[in-house]
Amino acid sequence: MFKIVSKKRLNKESVELDIEAPLIAKKARPGQFVIFR
Repeated sequence: MFKIVSKKRLNKESVELDIEAPLIAKKARPGQFVIFR
């Protein structure tokens, strides 16, 4: 499980989550995104 650092509602349908996930962050490249379920 990953730790949710912050949660911000952007609009009625979207939420921005800051997640503590060092291994994912280490491998991420610009323009990529992650889908959490």
